[in-house]
Amino acid sequence: MNNYFKPTLKNLSQGARLEYVRKLRYMSKDDVADYFDLGGERKERTISKYENNSRVPSNERLKELAKLYNVSVDAIKEYKYDDPIDTIYMLMWLEEQFPYYELNLDYDCIKVTEYNMTIKKGVSEWMKMRDKRENYEITDQEYIEWKLNYKLK
Repeated sequence: MNNYFKPTLKNLSQGARLEYVRKLRYMSKDDVADYFDLGGERKERTISKYENNSRVPSNERLKELAKLYNVSVDAIKEYKYDDPIDTIYMLMWLEEQFPYYELNLDYDCIKVTEYNMTIKKGVSEWMKMRDKRENYEITDQEYIEWKLNYKLK
């Protein structure tokens, strides 16, 4: 029996994404605090602050969180959109909020720039995986794992 649980993504913020992957991994805030050896009466406070966007994890902590959660740093970092991977990941996260949304890009109308061609390539790779899931070639769990660990080829 597969006990796969898919949490609900509250919004597209970094904190909501951190909470999503923590819950996807069946971890409590205390579990994460223990992993980082945080102490005190409210040892989960730092994790709560990350998840409610009142504190941003350092780059080093973000790498550690990605390792703990077994996801790409790109999946949980704060997006700046000067890197095409940020745009691709945001589109994939949007799908967690709106599972049946359609993305239609008219590539004939898009200006040919390195950034836009990278987006085109990433979206194409993603659509192939989306089709595999819709055709039952992969499970929902395999699909979300692919998205959380996506690396632009």
